[in-house]
Amino acid sequence: MKFIHEHIILPVSDVVKGERVYSFFRFLSQVETWNEKQKKAFQEKKIRELVAYIAMKVPYYREWFSSNHLSPQGIRSVDDLRILPIVNKALMRNEGIERFTALCFPNDKRILSRSSGSTGEPFSFYVSKEAYSINIAAKLRTWYQAGYHLGDRYMKVTNGVRVNKIKVLQDCINNCVYLPFYSITEETLVSILCKIEQKKPLFIRSYPAPLYLLAKYRNCHSGYCHCPRRIFTTGSTLTVEYRREIETAFGCDVIDSYSCEGTPNTYETLVHDGYHVTDAYGIIEVLDGQNQPVTNGVGRVVSTDFWNLAHPFVRYDTQDLVEVHDGQIMRIMGRDCETMLEASGKMLTVHNFTHYFADNFPSVDGWQIAKKKDDGVEIRLVVNDLYDSTAGQQIVNYWSNSLGIPVRISILDELPLMNNNKRILIVDE
Repeated sequence: MKFIHEHIILPVSDVVKGERVYSFFRFLSQVETWNEKQKKAFQEKKIRELVAYIAMKVPYYREWFSSNHLSPQGIRSVDDLRILPIVNKALMRNEGIERFTALCFPNDKRILSRSSGSTGEPFSFYVSKEAYSINIAAKLRTWYQAGYHLGDRYMKVTNGVRVNKIKVLQDCINNCVYLPFYSITEETLVSILCKIEQKKPLFIRSYPAPLYLLAKYRNCHSGYCHCPRRIFTTGSTLTVEYRREIETAFGCDVIDSYSCEGTPNTYETLVHDGYHVTDAYGIIEVLDGQNQPVTNGVGRVVSTDFWNLAHPFVRYDTQDLVEVHDGQIMRIMGRDCETMLEASGKMLTVHNFTHYFADNFPSVDGWQIAKKKDDGVEIRLVVNDLYDSTAGQQIVNYWSNSLGIPVRISILDELPLMNNNKRILIVDE
């Protein structure tokens, strides 16, 4: 059956949908055997082709090259890319998305896409079917490394129902149990956990936040015993607390992943010693506040997509922070809007707060930090019976001194999810 799904059903699906997932799947399997010299040569070839293309086809870059009296032929390597400007979502909105959309790109070879809106600012753009295809192929290659094969039963727990009939058919053929939900209630948690027991998926894929809530409920209630082989997380920050709870509840390993518009698929290795970038798809630069490369420490992800010629993302500032060691991504930190500054100037991320509460306050079951308009901070807590006013005062005193601004606590029954069922742990209000 695995042979049929991979070598017959997948190619037929490509023909029906006008995509190239199968050919890219085979291409990426070859890339996995390449040495560093071969990978670098391929990237430089794609850079030359991409820069020549945007200088001719994309209005924003065509004008940029002209006004700066530069030739695209001068950009031939990863280092040369730094000549080009860094762009971001705000710039694209101000300029107009059409300024970054390739001229005369065939309508039947592109797909309208939309960012998830994790920052509260979703926007629409085009993805070429070629970019979409290699993106899917990259995910499949990573899943294969984790033991998955086409045809294995997996469950996708996500928000929103399938409306595309071809997608519904694909789910059926690919043995995918698509489980939509809109809000997290006890009824929802029970329903999903019962579906897991009934369908017994070998793999589960979802956002960290709903998986964490499922895991907490399962850890507190007996009667659930099915353990998948692995769980794949994506879409938002997987904290240490989330990982621990999920792995305890489901008795399996969690493999995290990261991607956003214009960014190569980036997946955690099976031994959890960092993240692997699909470098045949594109390039990730990790830059500091002065836009200089970061080799060790925390920096912003700035990505270049080789394949989306419908709307090229070139040196696109994702606003995501990662921690790197000797150039390798070791940890996904979250959005740069999801940070706090100590009075000393030290930057704090989600992980600093996660460790603080996990290590010091077993009475705290959940937390969210809200930066308020009055320059103060509201710490929203979900607590258990161990919590008392003494714990609350210790938290207020510690963070008031650390941040150098007023801090207050609010006790909630449940921390809110966004309308895309992600949870932002540091909110800028």
